[in-house]
Amino acid sequence: MTKQIEDDLAEINKRISHIGGLVEQALDKSLEALLERNARLAREVMNSDKVVDDLENEVEELCLNVLALRQPVARDLRVVCGILKINSDLERMADLAVNIAERAEVLSNVPPLPFRPDVTRLAATAKRMLRDSLDSLVKQDAVLAYSVWKADAEADKLYRELIGQAIQFMREHPDRIGDVMHLVGALRNLERLADHTTNIAEDVIFMVGGRIVRHHMREFGVEARLEPG
Repeated sequence: MTKQIEDDLAEINKRISHIGGLVEQALDKSLEALLERNARLAREVMNSDKVVDDLENEVEELCLNVLALRQPVARDLRVVCGILKINSDLERMADLAVNIAERAEVLSNVPPLPFRPDVTRLAATAKRMLRDSLDSLVKQDAVLAYSVWKADAEADKLYRELIGQAIQFMREHPDRIGDVMHLVGALRNLERLADHTTNIAEDVIFMVGGRIVRHHMREFGVEARLEPG
């Protein structure tokens, strides 16, 4: 690795870590707004989205400059390509946090719905997946990245259970269908955000080992002896 590429990659990693931190903050605030019925927090998330949009453009320009001017090879090339994809996933996750905040703002003005404990569990799972995906990126830890992929099954299960509860509640309380649909929208965005953390995990594994594991993550886990048995 030349000194120029080393410096460029250090700056890119610094910027992408900053974006990751902002996305974490946005998710935390949007979920608190949803769970605590806090319209002020929801509005903060909605007003902060442009910062992440601008940073995404900056990181993309830096990556393209490295590709054009430094012509990286081997792992350096994988890192730049991986960061380009992760950069896009993080920006989309920030958008999803805004979507959750928008639903939270509406729900703050209607009577509470009886799903808080299960929503809290799904929120905790998604937050953990985001934290671990970002940590795996910083540490270049393929094992931790794989654990994010495994956690997605838990998030999907919690989401399906909540949707089942929501459907039953709407049958029993047709006057609350509109309110429940706002909650379902928030949950759908949260589930999609969790999916994006698995994208980051796949890209980290590619950056570390040069292997494309998309659609083949289970085989990766078996081969790497990360699963019991």
